Amino acid sequence: METDILWSLAYGAVAIEAIVNIIRNIQEKETCWKYWSALGLSLVLGVLVAYTYDIDLFKLVGLEARLPLVGGILTGLIMSRGANIVSDIVGRLNAWKPNG
Repeated sequence: METDILWSLAYGAVAIEAIVNIIRNIQEKETCWKYWSALGLSLVLGVLVAYTYDIDLFKLVGLEARLPLVGGILTGLIMSRGANIVSDIVGRLNAWKPNG
C-alpha cells in the first residue's frame, strides 16, 4: 500500500515537472517562432503517439484517472519532452523502485 502511494507521488511529480518545464520554456522564449513551432509539434506528436498506441504511464502502474483523457495527455506531454527526459525518468524510477 505504501509503495503504491509512493509510485503515485512519483508519477504525479514527473507529470507536473514536465508541465512546469514546458511553461517555463514558453515564458523564456516568447518571441522565437522557431521554438514555438518545435514545441507545438512535439506536444502534438507526443499526445498523438500516446493515444495512437494507447500509452498511459499512469495506467501501467495502476493509477486510473477519473477523466480517461488525462492519463494519455500527461503521458504525451512527458513523451514530448524527448527521449533523454524519458530515459532519465525511467532510470530514476527503476533505481528508486523497491527491490530494484
